[in-house]
Amino acid sequence: ACPPAARAAPAAAAATAGSGGLSAAAAIAAFWSQVVETQKTQTRREATLPIEATADAALVLEYMNSCADLCRSDACSVTLPATEQATADAAIRVVVEPTAASSLEPPPSPAREAAASTTREAALEQMMTWFTGALMACEIGDIDADADDAATDDETFVALGRSLLHTKSSEVTFAPTVQEMHADLWRLVAESDYLLDGSGGAALFVAPAFTNFEIFDDFSLLVRSGLRYLVSPKIEVHVYHPLARSERLRAPMPTVHIYLDNEDLFADGDGTLASLLGSM
Repeated sequence: ACPPAARAAPAAAAATAGSGGLSAAAAIAAFWSQVVETQKTQTRREATLPIEATADAALVLEYMNSCADLCRSDACSVTLPATEQATADAAIRVVVEPTAASSLEPPPSPAREAAASTTREAALEQMMTWFTGALMACEIGDIDADADDAATDDETFVALGRSLLHTKSSEVTFAPTVQEMHADLWRLVAESDYLLDGSGGAALFVAPAFTNFEIFDDFSLLVRSGLRYLVSPKIEVHVYHPLARSERLRAPMPTVHIYLDNEDLFADGDGTLASLLGSM
């Protein structure tokens, strides 16, 4: 996978090109890119993000305001001043200012140090092994099981198997801040056309270093609401973490699996580690 700095450039270019505007997902990715750059450089940044006509600019603005609240306690301040509508597309102006110097490196911990030594390939391999085990744990067609339990296992097997089979892209990130995690995830979504055009498929986002469960839980809630309101209400967001409250969600790596089903969906890959690595 390309480093975040290299991959952020296209979104920034699109924001100034004015070629029809940004999708909601690309606009959110560009928003977080501005925040991350301010955190890194401790310099003021400003951008005007044109929003494509098919997106709900008011809803995008509302979500950005929710994201801005997350930034206020972390060494930067985000304001979204009113912007004159210069074209047929709406535009959102983003101003990010540093409010205090802060270290991007979190305090050391055994869990984070172990995560840092994990390669992208190893992280995906661990998750695919865990997913395989989760599928095998489903007792399909168990005639001795309670009818409701058997039906639940069957449904879980089909749903999980289908989402894995149709996973078309993946991202493994070791971003040091929550804001950069948001930027990496939304960049993945913005680049996943099958999520944006309704054709369907799944994207796998793995964050080995995101070991703080409470912060990860807040992160996933904000992401889930954004994906369902800005991209598609039909999107399924499955969240896994080593410290998840439910045993069935305790995966070896903090992971967000984003899936949009479609009855006409056909598998581009084969659901294997090799096909996922090819998407990075």
